[in-house]
Amino acid sequence: MEYASAASWAVYFLVLIFGLSVGSFLNVVIYRLPRDGLSVKKPERSFCPVCGQPIRWHDNIPLLSWLLLGARCRSCRKPISCRYPLVELLSGLLALYVFHCFGPSVSFLLYFYFLLCLVAIALIDLELMIIPVHLMYPTTALGLLGAALYPSLDLAGPWLWAAVDPQFGPRAASLAGSAAGMVLGWLVLTAVSVGYKLVRGHVGLGDGDPPLLAMIGAWLGWRAVPLVILWSTLIGLFSVAVMIILARGRRPEGGWAMKPLPFGPFLVLGAFLYLFFGPAFLDWYWSLAAY
Repeated sequence: MEYASAASWAVYFLVLIFGLSVGSFLNVVIYRLPRDGLSVKKPERSFCPVCGQPIRWHDNIPLLSWLLLGARCRSCRKPISCRYPLVELLSGLLALYVFHCFGPSVSFLLYFYFLLCLVAIALIDLELMIIPVHLMYPTTALGLLGAALYPSLDLAGPWLWAAVDPQFGPRAASLAGSAAGMVLGWLVLTAVSVGYKLVRGHVGLGDGDPPLLAMIGAWLGWRAVPLVILWSTLIGLFSVAVMIILARGRRPEGGWAMKPLPFGPFLVLGAFLYLFFGPAFLDWYWSLAAY
């Protein structure tokens, strides 16, 4: 029993190391992907965004290097953003969570990739107010493929699962739920964007928000879309209220508190909430509706 427990802890430790290492690469993706002239392959070595000096391998160890360097570049001594270790730590924790849910499987790799894409999209949108479509579209396609190869009741929901002709099997129901989530996510936010522009006369949502919700729907299923919209809207309204309170006494034309907020990070937060609590919330809600 003690041997099995020690082996289990060792496996989770390796998963954590794997997640931290992937998080280090995720930082590269977040910085380079939206910037012209850079790619995840070129330049080959990581570099300081301030002085441009290549980062030595022993200064690129997840979490440890940031702490040992005192959060400063070895070459120019400029501060290194705390975002880098936080992304690495978040990636490690997500790896542990997804591994706990799926174990050593292809589903673990698929959903870990999906969550990392959400993190990258949220941080890129928060910094630059753009959502890289060349990251979203392949991820959406992968979500549809995963739904077909690894069917899930959560994607389709009990009603759709039972409604699909049994001769097609659970794969068809799972793929239908994923496709319905993709279409519903895109249609809802597109309709909101068009309606807002007609009423207010200017754009209220970014072009990347509808395909982002479509991607989330493809991975989490059609039942996730209403809850993701609800939760992301509530979080967004709360954030705006906090910013208005903090902006009291400031000139309206100045200050960070009056800048427009990207909606992408809130959609990502809504997707995370659904992934962690969504199915249980839906079961609880329908149990109340049954009375």
